[in-house]
This record gives sequence, C-alpha cells and structure tokens, in this order.
Amino acid sequence: MAVDMYQTGVSGLMAAQAQLATTGHNIANVNTEGYHRQRAEQMTEGAQYSGGQFYGTGTSISDVTRIYQQYAFKDVLTNSTEQAGANAMYEQLNYLNSGVNDMGKAVSQNLDSLYKTIDAFTDNPADLGNRQLLLGHAQDVASSFNAMQNTLNQQYSVNSEDIASRAHRVSELSAGIAELNQQIMNTGTNSSPNDLLDRRDKLISDLGQEVSITTINEPNGVVSVMLGGRETLVSGSRAFSLQAKPGTPDPQQTELHLTAPDQPNLSTKLNASELGGKLGATVKFRDTVLAPTMSDMGRTAIGLADAFNQVQKQGVDLNGVPGANLFTDINSDNARIGRFFTDNANVSGEVTITDTGKLTGSEYRLDYKDGDYFITDLAVGERQLVTADADGNLNVDGFSISLSDVPANGDNMLIRPTRNGAADLAVSLKQPEGLAASSAFTTTASPQNTGNASLTPHITDSSGPELPTKNDPLVVTLDAAGDYQVFKKSDPTTIIQNGTLDPTDPVISLNGLDINVSGLGSSGGDSFEIAAASGAGNNVNAQAFGDIKQKKWLNDGQGTITDSLNQTMVNVGGKTYSQKIKADSAAAALTQSQNRMQSVSGVNLDEEAANLLRFQQAYMASSRVVSVANELFNSLLQIR
Repeated sequence: MAVDMYQTGVSGLMAAQAQLATTGHNIANVNTEGYHRQRAEQMTEGAQYSGGQFYGTGTSISDVTRIYQQYAFKDVLTNSTEQAGANAMYEQLNYLNSGVNDMGKAVSQNLDSLYKTIDAFTDNPADLGNRQLLLGHAQDVASSFNAMQNTLNQQYSVNSEDIASRAHRVSELSAGIAELNQQIMNTGTNSSPNDLLDRRDKLISDLGQEVSITTINEPNGVVSVMLGGRETLVSGSRAFSLQAKPGTPDPQQTELHLTAPDQPNLSTKLNASELGGKLGATVKFRDTVLAPTMSDMGRTAIGLADAFNQVQKQGVDLNGVPGANLFTDINSDNARIGRFFTDNANVSGEVTITDTGKLTGSEYRLDYKDGDYFITDLAVGERQLVTADADGNLNVDGFSISLSDVPANGDNMLIRPTRNGAADLAVSLKQPEGLAASSAFTTTASPQNTGNASLTPHITDSSGPELPTKNDPLVVTLDAAGDYQVFKKSDPTTIIQNGTLDPTDPVISLNGLDINVSGLGSSGGDSFEIAAASGAGNNVNAQAFGDIKQKKWLNDGQGTITDSLNQTMVNVGGKTYSQKIKADSAAAALTQSQNRMQSVSGVNLDEEAANLLRFQQAYMASSRVVSVANELFNSLLQIR
C-alpha cells in the first residue's frame, strides 16, 4: 500500500492547527464590535485506490467562512437607522422642551407682574411711579421674549453645525466603504477576506445610523450603497460626498447636496428631512419642530405688542396727545423686510401683518408660475392660488405681501411672518407720561333714547379727517332696523356716511375711526354724540390695558396671550413625550434584532472553549500519527 501515513498525519496536524487558530481568533475578537464568528471548513483529501480499496489520504481546510446571515444583518441595519433617528430626535426635543419650559415660565411670570402693575396703574393713572413701574415690567416681558428667542437661535445654529458635521461623517464613511470595496476586489482569491468584510459591514452599520441606506451585493464581492434607496452613495470603489451648503433663499437654512467624485461642480439637492437616521432626524427637527416653535413664540410676541399698541392708540397721554406705541411697531420697515426671502436680486418684498388674530405661526413658500401666485403653508403642505388686490398686494392668513417687481417665472420665495417676532419685541415708549390712560373720545347718548344700543369708537388712523373734535363732535343716529347716519354736529345737513349695520359685524367704519355698535336703537331712532375727551386724567383707556389679559383674539379669537404661550409649551412637551415612546420602541426593536443576529454570528465563549479542547486533542492525536509514521520509517531503515 502506497498511502503516505506521514502526510496523512501532517494534514491532520495542519488542519487542527488551522482550527485552533480560527478558534483563537474568535476568542480574541469576542468584544470586537461588528465581528462575525468564523469557522474553518474541514474536508477529506481525495482517496487513493490500492489493492481494490480506497484509502483516505488525510484532510485539508477548504475555507474559513464567516458565520453571516444577510437577512439578520439587514434587519439590524434597518432597526439601527430607526433607533438612531428616533433617539436623535428625542434628545433634541428634550433639550428644546427644557429650554422652552424654563424660558416660558419666566415670560409667564413677567406677564403676571405686568398685569398686576396695570391694575395699580388703572386705580391711579396720574401716579408717575405706577407708570414707571409698568414700563419696567413691560421691559422685563420684552427681555424674556428676547432671551427665549436667543436660546432658540442658539439651538438653530448648533443644529446647522450638527447637520454639516454629520454630512461630513457620511462622506467619510462612504469613502471608507469604497476603499474596502477596492481592497476586497484586490484580494483576487476564491476565499472570503472575512476581516475586511467585517470592517466593511461595521462602516455600513455606522453609516446606517447617520442616514437610511440600502445595500446591493455585486458579483465581484463589492457592495453598492444607495441613499434612501434612490441616490447612489457608493458604487464599487467610487464614493459620492454629502455636502452641507447655505440654503436658498435663506442662507442660514442649511441644505444637503450629493456630489459625484469626478464632477465636484455638479450636485443633486436632497430632501434632507427624509434621509432618515441621525442626519435626517436633525434636519426634520429643525424644519418641523424648532422653526415652528420660533414662529409660534414670535406670533405671541407680535400679538402682545399689537394689543398694547392698539390700546395706546385709542387714548391720550398725560400731555393730552394721542398715545404712541408702547412696544416697537410690528410693521416697522426692518420687520416687514425681514419676513421676506428670495434669491432673485431683481425682486424685493415686504410682509405686513394685517390681523394678528389670524396669524397661524406657519411659514410659507410663494411660487410664481405663468403669471399666477401660489402660496404653500409649509406646516400642513396646503397650496392655494392667491390673487393680488387693487394695490397689487397678496393677502393671506393675517398678513399681506408686496413685491417690488414681477418675479421670474418659476421663482420660489420664502415668507416668515412671525419667525423674528420675539427677537424684535422691545419697549419703544421711554417716558412714563406717554402711557395713554385717558380715553380719546367720550360717547354721550341722548336722554331721549329708548333703545339699548351703545357705541364704542376706535381710532384706526390718528390723522383721519373724519375724527371728531372737542368742539365739533360726530352725531350718530340709529334705529331699530340698524339704519344709521353719521354727520358732524356743526353741519347736520352733510351726511358723512349712512347705511344699514351688518348684524354679524356691526361696525361703522369712517376715515380714521371705527365705531363698534352693540344693541339696537329705538323704532323712532336714537342719537349719540362722539367728541374728543377733555383733559388727560381719566382711566377709561387704562381699563382697556387690563382687558388685554382676558382678551381672546389670537388663534381666530380662541386664545389669550397666555393661552398662546402655554399652547406652544404644551405642543413641545407633547411632542417630546411622544418621541420618547418612539425612541424606546425603536431601541427595543433594535435589541431584538441584534440578539437574533448574535445568536447566529456572535462568539460564544463556552462553545469556543469546548472547541479549543477538541481541536487541541485533534492536534495531539495527529502529532502522534506523525510520530508513529516516523518510528515505522526508522524501523524500516534499520532492517539489514
């Protein structure tokens, strides 16, 4: 028999040595993240035919395989993306919730202090101390709104930096995967480069935490990576880069672009909020949570300023002149310009607040296409056609847009009516004498009136030509059918205005003055005189300041200033709680998928220890076979 017993023993020795090496490699990498257990595949060598029988010639290691289940890996990858995104969103929401609650409490406390001061001011409107105290608390309210806006702006800035950092991280991971693809192709062997595959899978896992990806296994061993299943991120040894660029038309709203390695000047703009993972969650948080919160706070601040300024306009100060704005004008030049964004240098625009009660806190995109304007509410995605009025203005949801010129066809413009409202809030009235505690007009009903009507005048334009004076009041006659006439007492034959009241909105609108009517006149007609008030010592208008606390006009008449502020905090708190549940659920799903993968691919030290003993015994037994073969050979040499 020509079977080489020595070679057979050596083959077993080498096989056992390979098994021991593989087992040792598994044990050494038990704590290596992303490592898949390896196994040396052992097979018999070809048999040798001799004397009518087949005799084995030993064993060999055919391959060292990686215990890998593609389905389990992709399941972990998907759940890892979900968990990373959900957790990133929760962390940012939790931070925002803490900041909004802390700063919101400060705003609420300062508002309460302001309202209490208004009570003292109403009781004694001539006291300069009360007036100065009211101005001081108004400044505290403005400062607390400013501080909240500053906190939100800082988080917005950090968010933009985080977006840029994560985009760079995605590019690094993509380049690493492409490089490993090249190394795997360079091995040029039929066996699997297991450790290179593990390293590549680790990078893919890390990339999957940053963005949502899908992988495609190619025949040559490389893996192509698709961003969100649509855009190519890695193709063979080519890696695309993800770049953060200034946004258009708002440079501070960072955008993400995908750039090919051989075409750096060409890029594809991505819908970043749909990327998934940590990066997608960061962008989505900015666009759907942080920005709306800033606009909601701004809306409350604008509503506050407008309410106090409107009351000021209805009265006169200690000097007997019409009241000036307490807070900065909500429609100052800078405010109107700062609400409009475009990247068309030939067109500028302004946004004027027309009704704070109708403001929604949303932001909008204005599109110009083929001569038509379309406006989209970015919060809900609703798009509608908007037509310019006689003055060329576009009126939407409590504000109007005026453009300096016709945009280019296809232009997109960004409208932010309230984003900077909290930052712009400031006390513009410097002297306590300027607080308008006294009413600007007195309304006197004729003693012969038998109806239940009452009239309340409101100034709409202090320079209006139809405003009454002290010596020449307006006379308003009103009957039970709602028919009215308005004329000056000095000229009863010249009718300024007449008509019939709208029962749903009983207001007589004159040039510079609105007269709100409640109740009805008598069938024979009732008469009222509206005259400029004498002196500046009454507290009629001061009482209107006190009414602001309970006045519901925000949210289409559904909420007060405090209600609006609380609603913003509740919204953020509710989103934070809901996101925590999502994050916990995503973490549980990830743990389950990781456990499933570990049960297949993970290293079990008990199992490896048993293998170590088994392969050690096989090594010793094969060594004995070699030793016996050597003894037999020596015995043959000693035969004479």
